[in-house]
Amino acid sequence: MGLLCLRAAPLAWGTHVGHRSIEYLAYLRVVWSGEQAGCSAVFETLRSAASSRQLRVKKMSINPSPRLVTELKPKFEIKVDLDERSFLFPAGKSVSQLLFLSDGRTILVEAVYPFNQSHTPPRLVSLNLEDAKEFGRRLVEAVHCARTQLVVTSGVRISINVVANGYHLQFGDMNNATELFLGTSSIWRVCQGLLRIVDLIAPVESN
Repeated sequence: MGLLCLRAAPLAWGTHVGHRSIEYLAYLRVVWSGEQAGCSAVFETLRSAASSRQLRVKKMSINPSPRLVTELKPKFEIKVDLDERSFLFPAGKSVSQLLFLSDGRTILVEAVYPFNQSHTPPRLVSLNLEDAKEFGRRLVEAVHCARTQLVVTSGVRISINVVANGYHLQFGDMNNATELFLGTSSIWRVCQGLLRIVDLIAPVESN
């Protein structure tokens, strides 16, 4: 490593290019012995600087704590009691209530299960205001007219089928849909709950 600090000897010291004289070799020994101590000091300075820099980097490094993401409590909540003929598939769960929740912009439809050992998520669908309005209208039409209705927008796809003992709702793609069966005795409460949550977040109409 001392070679790194060795200066090139001037050609005036009794030598020329391609020939090493005794004087030149003596000069090299003098330079080497004189600068070896200087090189050690330089290397020691470099090591100290590198160590100091690593220390500063360690001090400046910030290890952020894991973010605790908590779901905010909704501003609005409408609970709708269902009857014993309400079921959710493919989870295979009985549904005792539907919850219509909103933070003021988005409407969430969630199910309440009387049993849920398999920890099925409660959320059925998430709707913006316009999608929720369209869903409410089509649901009322399906009940009043006893006719299948389809809600298709850029953000949601819902089919409402009239069946012998109630209503069959499918959320999402038909090949992988979440299916909700509702009895005839609770369908009007579901319509009322959906329209109520829409009204709570809808902008005030001007006169």
